[in-house]
Amino acid sequence: MISDRRQNHKAQSVLEYIVVIGVIAAAFIVAGVYYKRSLQGKYRQAADVLGGGELYKAP
Repeated sequence: MISDRRQNHKAQSVLEYIVVIGVIAAAFIVAGVYYKRSLQGKYRQAADVLGGGELYKAP
C-alpha cells in the first residue's frame, strides 16, 4: 500500500518535470522565431541604408 503510493508520487513528479521542460522548450522555440525575425529586419534595414536608400526587393 505505502509502496504503491510512493510509486504514484514518483511517477507524478516525473510527469511534472516533463511538462515543465516541455513548456520551457516551447518558450525557447517561440523566442528563437521572434529573435530570427528581428535579426532579419535589422539586416534588411542595414542593406537599405547601404543601398543608398533604395529598398531591397526579393527576386
